[in-house]
Amino acid sequence: MKASDNTRSIFDDDPLLATEKKKFYPRLGTAWLIPVYSFVLFLAFWVFGTLFHLDFVVDKLLTCVISIVLYGCLLLTLLFYSYNRKKKIEPDYKLRIEAPSTTLLLAGPFLMCALYVFVFGVQEWLHLSMLDEWESSVFLLIRENPVFYCFTYLLIDPLIEESLMRGVVLDSFFKNYSPVKSIVNITAISCAISLSPNSLVYVISFSVLLSWIYLKTKNLGNTLYMQFLFGLVPALLIFTLQDQFIAHARPILNSPAWVGISAIVAIICVIILQSSFSSTNKTIS
Repeated sequence: MKASDNTRSIFDDDPLLATEKKKFYPRLGTAWLIPVYSFVLFLAFWVFGTLFHLDFVVDKLLTCVISIVLYGCLLLTLLFYSYNRKKKIEPDYKLRIEAPSTTLLLAGPFLMCALYVFVFGVQEWLHLSMLDEWESSVFLLIRENPVFYCFTYLLIDPLIEESLMRGVVLDSFFKNYSPVKSIVNITAISCAISLSPNSLVYVISFSVLLSWIYLKTKNLGNTLYMQFLFGLVPALLIFTLQDQFIAHARPILNSPAWVGISAIVAIICVIILQSSFSSTNKTIS
């Protein structure tokens, strides 16, 4: 027998899962249709607007609002369909949404702020500035239509996106495949949906973090809380600094010291959460 026969990659499925006859929904092929649907929807959106010379083609704020509404409707439709299909295969399945753990409630804001500085700083060094991209979309929406932003990014979007991506899709991935393969694929799907090289590091970092938290806790309440913080941090900064935000943020993001400190803070927070999640799992078992 060759030595390589006993070697298994971290991307390989768990042997116990491989012998399981039951196939949970959705599987990889079905889940990868999500970015395909998203691309087709927004392509039709832009073609329609260009052909008929609609206002949103030149109005950045209107484009942002309509895009968010369309994306939300797409995810909501996919959520209802996927949830019903999943319930037929797993009659006892339900979305588990419980209160976030105390440790996550306390460490979450520090982790989120640190991760924002680190990710945006790395993007600046790669000359893929998230500040410039968000200035004409997210930051503009916060300034010009804060009510819509808060309703969408702090309530509707986190609930729909987490329920679909983590509660339905990733939950099935973990039952069908190895944890690493599951997280890699859900992250790749998120990157494919974004279709923006400027948001590559951002999407990968936050998707991996949320997927890891869900893997450890199986509680959407934890990831919903983190999604809430994702939307809250930029909103508070923009509301506080207004038009001076970019001027204050760019020197920090271009500073190796600040980015390095943020990385250390993020690592410490993850270690604390890892310890907390492990203790919780031991108590439950």
